[in-house]
Amino acid sequence: MRRFVGPLLAALLAACATTPEIGWQARHAAAEALREAVRFAEDPLPDAWTDVPVTTTPVAINDPDLEAGTGSLIYVGGFQITSEFNRLHGLSDIKFFDQSRFVAVTDEGLLVRGALALDAQGRPTGLNDMAVRPLTDPDGQALIPKYLADAEGLAILPNGELLVSFERDHRVWRYDREGRWLGERVIPDFPFTENEGMEGIAAAGDDAFWVSGENGGNWLCGAGACEASADSMAADSLPDDVLRPTSLIVDPNRPDRVWVLQRAYHSDRNTNTIGITQRIISDDTVRWVGVATFTAPATVDNFEGIAAVRRPDGGVRLYILSDDNFNPGQRTLLLAFDVR
Repeated sequence: MRRFVGPLLAALLAACATTPEIGWQARHAAAEALREAVRFAEDPLPDAWTDVPVTTTPVAINDPDLEAGTGSLIYVGGFQITSEFNRLHGLSDIKFFDQSRFVAVTDEGLLVRGALALDAQGRPTGLNDMAVRPLTDPDGQALIPKYLADAEGLAILPNGELLVSFERDHRVWRYDREGRWLGERVIPDFPFTENEGMEGIAAAGDDAFWVSGENGGNWLCGAGACEASADSMAADSLPDDVLRPTSLIVDPNRPDRVWVLQRAYHSDRNTNTIGITQRIISDDTVRWVGVATFTAPATVDNFEGIAAVRRPDGGVRLYILSDDNFNPGQRTLLLAFDVR
């Protein structure tokens, strides 16, 4: 069957290359066709790390406040990530083991690892040692159908295990660093819709984690149950054009504070608004404190991942990662901000 794949994929790639001037809806349709071709036309990746060549291109933030650091965040650099490896798309979350080494997931069921290159001032300048491998199911098989592979959230537990939240087939699975399945975790007793599941997940101690639904629900999950947080709003689906959570990370200096990445999509002008917020948890109360909000002409895209690391000076750096949706009109971006 593979002998028929080449012409089909080539035709779809050609279609993607010739549609940008038609408009964003045509680009989206072409991207979906490419996504399907990549997913179903190729054999699963081997059960091992595959090295991936990448190119990084610096990007500006195009926001005076973030550039000057007049607010709570200051932009310290970032870049677009491209690769000849046609599966390095759809990156939906990222977390760091230390100041440079990271792991990410894609919504096609891949685990990604790499290391940031940092200059003498600690600013990100590129990527090293990039590799991918498939996440596996309990039988050790790669996740292939989209409804099984749609990884959206990622957390690193204190013992080094990974938690991955999936939507469509809503679940949280445990993995080791090699992407091998270790078990399943309890999830909130809530009727998530197919494509509005557990977008954000963050380790909250030895065996606990926070999870956030795209519809506004927030839960703290332990070994046997999940309890809705005081600020949980998970009753109805939130509209696309209001800020909705896409990723979580606990502050490395303040375990009572959770960084929340939010995104609103404005279909009337085909752009996004990005919000970075802190959830401050004290006993039975939760406060939301907006830290930064930016939209076009600032550099915005489909940002779905957030990570936080402790800087050498004891401060906190945030990284946000965008999911390009296999769409030639979108980009895979990794941007860094220092918290003032």
